[in-house]
Amino acid sequence: MEQPVATSYTISDFLEWDASRQLVLTPKFQRRDVWIPKAKSYLIDTILRSMPIPPLFIRLMIDPVQKRAVREVVDGQQRLRAVLNYIHGEFPVLKVHNIDFGGMYYNDLPEEVQRSFLGYKFMVNVLQDVSDAEVLSIFARMNTYAVKLVAQELRNAQFFGAFKQTVYNLARQHYAFWRNNRVLTDSNISRMADAELVSELVVSMLAGIRQTKTKDLKKFYEDYDDDFPQASKINREFEGTIEIIGNIFGDTLSKSPFRRIPLFYTVFCAIYDARFGLPASTRPRLSFDAQQCELVATELQRLGAIIESKEPEREYAEFVNATRFSTADPSKRRLRHEFIWEQVLMKVV
Repeated sequence: MEQPVATSYTISDFLEWDASRQLVLTPKFQRRDVWIPKAKSYLIDTILRSMPIPPLFIRLMIDPVQKRAVREVVDGQQRLRAVLNYIHGEFPVLKVHNIDFGGMYYNDLPEEVQRSFLGYKFMVNVLQDVSDAEVLSIFARMNTYAVKLVAQELRNAQFFGAFKQTVYNLARQHYAFWRNNRVLTDSNISRMADAELVSELVVSMLAGIRQTKTKDLKKFYEDYDDDFPQASKINREFEGTIEIIGNIFGDTLSKSPFRRIPLFYTVFCAIYDARFGLPASTRPRLSFDAQQCELVATELQRLGAIIESKEPEREYAEFVNATRFSTADPSKRRLRHEFIWEQVLMKVV
C-alpha cells in the first residue's frame, strides 16, 4: 500500500464534486451525521476566521461504469457535511461564535466573505487504490497512537456554546500570564489545562468555593450552553482580579508557591472575594490600591515561606497540610480561603 498523498482542496472543489455526484460522504465504514447545530456553527466560524482544521482523509477510486473519479470521505464527513449544509442555507452562524456574522446564513454573507469562504483550503490525505480492509487497518493504527482525552478535552469536544466561549477566551487572553508566571507550562496548556483552571475559577465566581470535579464543571457547561448572561460581568471581574494579582506579586509569582494551581486558586478566590465579592459573601471590600497591594504582597511572602517550611509551627500546620493533601477538596479550599482572609486580608482592611 502506498503512502497517502498530502494535498489541499478548496471548499468550492468539494461543492463541485458533491453537485456532480463525485463525492461520497457516507461510505459503509463511516459514522453518520451526529453533529449538533452548535458544533456545525463552531466549524463555520473557524473557517470564517481562516483558522486551521484537522486534515481530511479521502479515498480516490475510479468508477469504471460512470467512467469518472469518485472520492469517498473516510474521515471528515461531518466537517464536510456541515460546510455543504451551511452553503445550502440549512443553518446560520450563531452569535455566540461570531458577533459580526452571527445569525447569517451563507447567502447573507457579504460577497467578499463568500468568496473567501469558498476558497478556504482543507488539508487532505488522499488514499489511492486502497481496499476497505486497508482503510480500517489505517485507522486502527492511527488510534493506537492516540492519546486518551483528559476531562477538559472531552468537554471541549462536547460543548460549543456560551459558557465554553467565555472560558476559552479568558484562558487564551491570559496565556502570557499563565506561562510567564509558571502557573502553567506550554505542555499543560496544549492539553487545555488553562481552560480547566479558568473553568474552576469561573464556577467559583458564580457559585462560591465548592467542588469542581468533572461532573460539577460539566453541569455549568450544560446549564449555560445556550446563553450565559453573566459573561460580561465575569469577563470584567476576571480581568480585574488577574490585574490585582499581577500588581501584588509583580515578577515574583513565578518563584512563589502561590503559582501552584491549588494555591493560585485560593489567592484568586480570596482577591476576588475582597474586590468583588463571592456569592453570599459578607466580607469587607478592598480597593487594592498601591499601598494595600504592597501590604498583601508582604503578608503573602511571609505565608509562602511558611508553606515551604519542612516543619511549620503548630498554628500553621492545618493550613499547610491543606496546601499539600487533598487540595481540591472543598473543605480544604474553604480552610485555605478563611486562612488567607485572617492572616492577610484582614490586616489591610
